[in-house]
Amino acid sequence: MTNIFDLPAVWRRALMPASFNGARFHCEANSRESGRRIVEHQFPKKELPYAEDMGRAAREFSVRGYCIVFPYDSENTLYSRDYRRARDELILQLEAEGPGTLQLPTQPSQQVVCPRYRMSEEERFGGYCTFDMTFQEFGLDPQQVPGIATAAVLAQASKALRGQVVRVLSEQPLPAPSGVINA
Repeated sequence: MTNIFDLPAVWRRALMPASFNGARFHCEANSRESGRRIVEHQFPKKELPYAEDMGRAAREFSVRGYCIVFPYDSENTLYSRDYRRARDELILQLEAEGPGTLQLPTQPSQQVVCPRYRMSEEERFGGYCTFDMTFQEFGLDPQQVPGIATAAVLAQASKALRGQVVRVLSEQPLPAPSGVINA
């Protein structure tokens, strides 16, 4: 009999490392919220309302990430014996002015801004900190006329960037610590 672990995990091969503006972090959970902007009109002496669709609502992302000590140092600050390096790099990017690129493990990258975040550290969990981050879609400035940035052009640029990230990550594999079996 086959169980769920015997099925090919196609989605695992597509996972991307979580990062904001290049500052990487481990992603424990993420969610994306959006919908339609609906204005409901109710008229006097009418039984039925009218729901007016005003377009797509801006996307909002809620992300729970963390930085944790690693058993040895590597070139990537996320994999370091001092988790504070990755923590401080992420804080620097979260507090930087202007939009940044948010890459979540299972979603395409997005241009976003970070209106707020919460970083938590507890003494009993030494060498570990969590981030609860909220990001909002950056979008386009309505006062600037967009160029030829059509959906196809943006999709092509996104695909090229993803390919570049995958190439860079595949060139610098992390050595597995002794005694760890890859699943």
